[in-house]
Amino acid sequence: MAELNVEKFYERLNKIHAHFLKHREQIWNGANCVTLNRASSSDDEYRKSNVLHLYLFGYELPDTVLLLTKDGKFTVLATKKKCEFLEQAMGKEPKGGSVNKLELLVKSKADNNAKNYETLLKLARGDSNGEAVKIGLIKKEFKTDPKDGVVMGWEKKIEESDSNLEVVDCTHGLSMVTAVKEKYELDLMKKSSVLSNKVLKHSFIKEIEDVIENNKTTTHETIAEHINDVIDDPSKINLKVPTDLVQSCYFPIIQSGGDYDFKVTATSNSENVKFDIITVMLGSRYSNYCSNIGRTLLIDPPKQVQQMYDTLQGVHEAALKAIVPGKPLKAVYASAVKYLRDEGKENLVSSLPKALGFSVGLDFRDGNLLLNAKSTVPFKAGMVFNLAVSFSGLTLSSSARASANDGSAVKKLSQYGLVIADMIAVTDKGADIMTKFGRDRGDISYSMLDEDSGDDESDEDDADRKLARKIAKEEAEAPSGGRKSSRLAANAASGAVDVEGVAERERKQIELMARKNEERLREIARSSRKKGGDEMSQKAEEIEAYKSTKTLPDNVLPNQVKVDMANQCVILPICGNPIPFHISTIKNVVLPDPDNAAYLRINFYTGGMAVGKDCPANTAKLVQKYAPYATFIREVTFRSLDSHSLTTAFRQISELRKRARMKEIQDQEEANLVKQDKLVRTKNERVPRLSDLTMRPVFAGRKTQGNLESHTNGLRFISTRGEIVDIMYANVKHAIFQPCENEIMVLIHFHLKNPIMVGKKKQQDIQFFTEVIDASQAVDAGKRSMYDPDEMDDEQRERQLKKRLNEAFKDFARK
Repeated sequence: MAELNVEKFYERLNKIHAHFLKHREQIWNGANCVTLNRASSSDDEYRKSNVLHLYLFGYELPDTVLLLTKDGKFTVLATKKKCEFLEQAMGKEPKGGSVNKLELLVKSKADNNAKNYETLLKLARGDSNGEAVKIGLIKKEFKTDPKDGVVMGWEKKIEESDSNLEVVDCTHGLSMVTAVKEKYELDLMKKSSVLSNKVLKHSFIKEIEDVIENNKTTTHETIAEHINDVIDDPSKINLKVPTDLVQSCYFPIIQSGGDYDFKVTATSNSENVKFDIITVMLGSRYSNYCSNIGRTLLIDPPKQVQQMYDTLQGVHEAALKAIVPGKPLKAVYASAVKYLRDEGKENLVSSLPKALGFSVGLDFRDGNLLLNAKSTVPFKAGMVFNLAVSFSGLTLSSSARASANDGSAVKKLSQYGLVIADMIAVTDKGADIMTKFGRDRGDISYSMLDEDSGDDESDEDDADRKLARKIAKEEAEAPSGGRKSSRLAANAASGAVDVEGVAERERKQIELMARKNEERLREIARSSRKKGGDEMSQKAEEIEAYKSTKTLPDNVLPNQVKVDMANQCVILPICGNPIPFHISTIKNVVLPDPDNAAYLRINFYTGGMAVGKDCPANTAKLVQKYAPYATFIREVTFRSLDSHSLTTAFRQISELRKRARMKEIQDQEEANLVKQDKLVRTKNERVPRLSDLTMRPVFAGRKTQGNLESHTNGLRFISTRGEIVDIMYANVKHAIFQPCENEIMVLIHFHLKNPIMVGKKKQQDIQFFTEVIDASQAVDAGKRSMYDPDEMDDEQRERQLKKRLNEAFKDFARK
């Protein structure tokens, strides 16, 4: 026998009864009791009675009458087997709950339930004392049972009773109770939403991309059937979900070619998929809880379509902001209309649907809780809605069709529609999107044709080819005074190919030279803008080690060589006075082998001699500026009987020169760098990541290993030593994925538009890879059989590892 969750049953029954008592006059239409009848059979699995039975019992109990009275009595009339199932809850009514008694009436064939109906009628009347009694029921399902059973007999009894009995609709009250989800229900709703999201991403998107890339012919219905099969068996997309817990909410809706209908009652037709504007809507159920997602794919979209989609996305964002606890449901529609009016696109209001969504749960679409322009029901934390914004019946202008690429299916499109549908949970902080698939135009746009290929270029190409063939033909047909051999004919034919190849190569070289010249001009222009574009940037900057003698270090002795690492100065004792020299003025320092005394010689940059390539740029300008009239110190030598102090000074000066030189080189490297955008990290969803990768070029040492993550606007590599490299998507010129088929590694290579700093060097090419097998293997002298099981296992593991890494890198590159 199936088990009844008694605790959850009473908890939810008390929830219904408490709401009934509190809002009986308004929401429950003044009902004195509520009878909830489940018909014997129904083709509609989303009937309110079905939903209610799943909500209370976890199962559907066909041909069953439920009666709930004001005084807290809950009476069930059903067959013996169903009563035995409900006996698990007998006598277990929780203390403090408004429901105080559960009574079971077993179906009786002897008197055709006459006694049972009288009992129910007496309970329904209660203590009315002859006054009119209102019985609340699901009016849409009243007298719709085609089978003569318990429910039909009870409904006839109500209808045939005296005029003091009045039937009122209680559907709205039931909707209000089931709309606010418990924590357990929200968890199931999230799982259902994730399932819909995964099916869209890993089934529909992959299939439609394959159809587009390979120019396949298939129908909307065929793709919808494949999606439906995946929902029924998620293991086809590597989701480990019990198949008995999942099913499709409705047959997926795939549309293209100008025929669009965004109602959930629409169907996928048998027409072929057109590569223009493709819409998809699909829904899945997990443990009977429903979810729905809808997206639009744009293929070679004209500018008009792109702008219209951006407007739709703006409507979606405006509607999201209106989903706040306490606001009425109609605020969503009002926000959408206000957004269109503020954007000067009031004409699109007529293209919106009458409702921008509906409440979702065990019931796929609750008609009492619609996001339309009239509903005054307030949002409450715990509610879940499907927000579905769409534009229907949009006209594509002739100029937009003309601007489409040649051969694009958009040229044949006269009308189109757009849709975005997501699952939204209402929280205390606002709306939480549960279907995370991207909605930005960049996430759903595809290009099949190369827009950059111009007619002039193709004409030049054809002219080169024709000229090459003409020259080759003239050489082949030139009179030679005798009969040509077949070998010469072959040479002439190959000459035609060679000349054609030369013309092609020269044309490409000219294009490459022009492109390189443009890049150089842009680099010069950027450098000029950075320097201010005037001659002031060429002037030398005066060196100021200390502003005054008061800022000199306190521990300087009269006859000591002191190195101030913080201020990058060497303080030398000259005539008993400490004189500071900036490290950028020192050319080199020499410490000869000591004899009876130690010597330290310091050479400076001076005028009248070559300063050398290691001279800082600013120092060279200063030397050039003061050379005509200034007196320079070329070198100074110090002698000391204590070699320790001069040796220490030598080491410190050498180290300071090294640091200054490295800083100078780094500044030169960064001088022409283009400022990159700041990385926007992904926080609300799982970040695609490749682990244990090696990066080239390295930061330092032999290897730089770490993890590569994909975020909103770029990639971030974090090494095991905490070093970080950010690569913006907008800065990537070429991204190359190399699988490990004939190689020992699988890698992703990025060629950047503008160089970035990696460590202390400027780099324009960055590579991330993982070695599948060692580059070198030790081979012992022993002989091994070709049937050696260990060797066969190694090869099998290597093949599996290659396949797994190839798939991981490919999925990451696709994301």
